[in-house]
Amino acid sequence: MAQGNLQGNSFTPGCPWVEIEGTFNCRDFGGYQCGPNLSTRTRDRMLYRSGHLEGLTLSGLQKMRELSISTIIDLRNLGEAKALYSKDKPDNENLNGFKIIRFPLDQKGLSIQHCSAKYEKYLKIGSTAVAQEYFDMLLEGHQTIRDILLLLRDNPSDVFLIHCSLGKDRTGIIFAILFSLAGVAHEAIASEYSLSEAALESLLPDIAQVVKASAPPGLTSTEALRIARGVITTTKDAMMLTLEKLEETFGSTFRYVSECCGLCLEDINQIQQNLTLESK
Repeated sequence: MAQGNLQGNSFTPGCPWVEIEGTFNCRDFGGYQCGPNLSTRTRDRMLYRSGHLEGLTLSGLQKMRELSISTIIDLRNLGEAKALYSKDKPDNENLNGFKIIRFPLDQKGLSIQHCSAKYEKYLKIGSTAVAQEYFDMLLEGHQTIRDILLLLRDNPSDVFLIHCSLGKDRTGIIFAILFSLAGVAHEAIASEYSLSEAALESLLPDIAQVVKASAPPGLTSTEALRIARGVITTTKDAMMLTLEKLEETFGSTFRYVSECCGLCLEDINQIQQNLTLESK
């Protein structure tokens, strides 16, 4: 897939976009009001999200260094890059100097056909199907989420970049948990999640091409583009339903990471402290 080119800035409150040449859908965790009295905000310049890094340019790598990114958390399954992207080089060839940690969030096998079928389902059923998939991932991937949370607990001075293939679904789930733990309102979390759709718009032709190439004969270009549209869709409703389902089941995100991920009160308090700053 070709890489999109998003224009953005280094951190400015209310403007989360960051441009890293050769990746896309990249933004900062920081600047969102949180806490019971909205007296704190999420910490800036310590946690970023993006799509895959296979197309990073030298300029993009330099930008990552300027942002002081030290640790890359890759949520993809082993071999996913080879299945999805026509790159011959190893996906970490240019990432010497960065610590790369693979925490696959979805343990299911991956194929273009499986992905196409999943997004067809999303198109037919809508946000409830997306929310159920996300919720299932939260349950099945609880150990991965625990590992990520403990990494953030133990390394408050590190700067992290979390990514999957498009920086939308798995990355969106992780960021939703982190935002919720920090005390960000559901509406704001869902709005942040929904930003990915516009960010991925430029990839539509490439996604459609991959879908069509892997589909049974007879799939039209129009149908492939329709499925591709489903791939990039990130509605606020889908994330709101996910967070509501999480609260219906566990009572709160706090209780989810406690009961399902096995974190104690001291762990959670330290993570919350690492993720937030007093508002100025």
